[in-house]
Amino acid sequence: MASLAPGQRYDLVIFGATGYTGQYVVEEVARVAQKEEARKVPLTWAIAGRSANKLQDVLATARKETGLDLKDVGLILADVSNKESLNEMAAKSSVVVNCVGPYQMYGEQVVSACIDNGASHVDISGEPQFLEGMQLKYNEAAETAGVHIVGACGYDSIPADMGLVHMIKNFKGELNSAQMFVTTKGGNSKTPIHTGTMESAALAIANSSEIARIRRQLFPKPLPKPKHKVAKKGLLHKNEALNLWGVTFPTDEPVVYRTQRYRHDVLGQRPLQFQQFLGFRSVIPSIGLIFGMAYFSIICYFSWTRKLLIKFPEIMTAGTFRRAGADREALKDLTFTSTIVGQGWSETLLAGSDQHSEAPDSSITVKISGPDPGYGATSLMMVACAMTILREKQLCTGRGGVMTPGIAFADTSLIDRIVDQGMTVSVKQ
Repeated sequence: MASLAPGQRYDLVIFGATGYTGQYVVEEVARVAQKEEARKVPLTWAIAGRSANKLQDVLATARKETGLDLKDVGLILADVSNKESLNEMAAKSSVVVNCVGPYQMYGEQVVSACIDNGASHVDISGEPQFLEGMQLKYNEAAETAGVHIVGACGYDSIPADMGLVHMIKNFKGELNSAQMFVTTKGGNSKTPIHTGTMESAALAIANSSEIARIRRQLFPKPLPKPKHKVAKKGLLHKNEALNLWGVTFPTDEPVVYRTQRYRHDVLGQRPLQFQQFLGFRSVIPSIGLIFGMAYFSIICYFSWTRKLLIKFPEIMTAGTFRRAGADREALKDLTFTSTIVGQGWSETLLAGSDQHSEAPDSSITVKISGPDPGYGATSLMMVACAMTILREKQLCTGRGGVMTPGIAFADTSLIDRIVDQGMTVSVKQ
């Protein structure tokens, strides 16, 4: 195992490596490290968790899955309930890749340790209360410390947030709005989802009022109303152009909103209107999803049913969520595509104007595709974000702060990195 010289830091430290997602992240870092070695820019990294034996097991599985030796990977013992151990881990890290969720319960301790010890931090949280709460509480401290704290660096919400950044850069004119449809292909419709994802979603639903309070503090003034406002779609609608039934599924919208606030409040640019949907070729699975979401929302809303959900996830969700997660084989042929359709104007406004008088007259489509969204693509994107901070910190927005991906990585090569790691990104205008 690799050892550090006094005062030296590992480039990346994966915290929560023994978890279900953490295993995938370890394997992705191993593959990236091999590429970096071939490019003559060696990557030093370590894995962190509570049990040395379990960390060794993670490396054994990673060796089997990747065919790599991994003899130089460091081991760090760290426990989210032990502040001293978190400080020691962060002090040995340039970037902490945090896989320990639900982040609302376990994330703040790690963020605080990173800021106090000069380490940047990425996570894959889709929990608005945690993400926006960290921005409200720690943005100034992170900026002062010169570290980037970037959440939502997985399937939530790289395709949406960075897809819009890529769209804006490639659109010849000025954008007004965008809609994203997410579709999946392959896999098994009965493949269960890990309960960590379920617990994060349950907490977000249970604490929706707290999210509203935090947002009012972050953004006390509303955005200006657009002259060409796009009507909100209903819970279920048919998009004829894409031949898809769309079910409203706004999991990425809070992250995109924060990025658009930055574009308006700091950069003085037009904020995009954004809506997000899950796309289906048939109406039947669309209706099934709606009933499933309604049931899940109800049992998460009441504390006693939420406790039953956490205690008996397989029973309460008829096997949709499982503590063991999905079988690897069931995920190997599963892929996703996020199709983002933007509408805008072919000409930008003249100086001194703030609204177009005519309706949007131009469109653009960005497609982002990758392996199974929950684990394969999420680990790929999370590692790409960590590597972007590590290799391109001078291009990341500002000196530091608590940011969305669309803010932090707007001027970096993150899109190129995820393509290099196996995803595809295309633009059609």
